Amino acid sequence: MAYDTTLEDRIDEVIASWGLDVPKRKMFGGLGYFINRNMAFGIKTDQLIIKADESTVQKLLQEPNIGYFDYGGKQMKSWLQAEAEALDEDNLVRYLEISRDYVLTLPPK
Repeated sequence: MAYDTTLEDRIDEVIASWGLDVPKRKMFGGLGYFINRNMAFGIKTDQLIIKADESTVQKLLQEPNIGYFDYGGKQMKSWLQAEAEALDEDNLVRYLEISRDYVLTLPPK
């Protein structure tokens, strides 16, 4: 299934103001966005895939329409998926910033 290009446009609009190089490439049937060559977030169908530290993951799991990212039957513990219903303007910006801020703490690849 193709990924949601409207979500892609919304993400691109948010990250345009960051002043960071955030290249994207097709991955897992969707789209991945990278900061310092680390994947920061992505799109799979109409879901936003986000990366966060362990304590933030645990907090976000308490929110509606958020769960572990399941890829090939395996739950990715530092990756979450936000369903389309969770992606209002405020949450989209917040989730992207959480991922950006976490990935900026990682060593560049």
